[in-house]
Amino acid sequence: MSTTRHRMYTRFIPGEEIGAVAAWTFGRLGEPEPEPLLEMAPPEPEPEPQPEPEPEEARLQRAYDAGHAAGYATGHADAARVGHEQLDAYVGGQGRENAARLAASVQQLQQRLAECEQRQARQVLELAAELARQVVRRELATRPDAVLPVVREALALLGAEHKAATVRLHPADLEVVAAALREEHAALDVRWSADATVERGGCLVEAGGTVVDGQLPARWRRALAQLGLDAPWEQEGGDA
Repeated sequence: MSTTRHRMYTRFIPGEEIGAVAAWTFGRLGEPEPEPLLEMAPPEPEPEPQPEPEPEEARLQRAYDAGHAAGYATGHADAARVGHEQLDAYVGGQGRENAARLAASVQQLQQRLAECEQRQARQVLELAAELARQVVRRELATRPDAVLPVVREALALLGAEHKAATVRLHPADLEVVAAALREEHAALDVRWSADATVERGGCLVEAGGTVVDGQLPARWRRALAQLGLDAPWEQEGGDA
């Protein structure tokens, strides 16, 4: 016989692996199997330890803490919402105020720019007028017959070819241009008259009760009026 058959089974069987145990009694051959004398039921599970009852004070404190936390969270959310609404309203109102102020500033800047442009334009016109004044004075000084086109223009305005006319000139001008004027307007009924009150370079023409002032101050005012300026021919310093 092999030695394996003599080995003893030494494994320990835990109680939870044993379903039921019964004593075994050998009876005689052919007799019915006797009822087991002992049957072992599986072990009952150990009851779980029950927690100790919570003290009333601790339960109340826990309920208070939970209510306080919930109220704080709700209050914080409401405060944040109201704060956002107020901030949005403030930003909206502030934005409208800033836009209104910006529009007013732009309008003021445009007005100031327009005023500045007008001042600059007037300064340019005044400078051009002063240059024109100097050119006219130099022309009168270098061309004694510069009064001729003035007389022609005045006679043309009156239509003096159909009526008698009187032309008054400064004596010095009349002395220079009398011959040329008599020859040019020989067909007209014109009386040439020397008048010391008429400034050199100008004339007074009268026909049929109508007078055309061709003197320098009047011509100067009419020329500047077309440019929107009003300045006398003679400056306050008396530049002759």
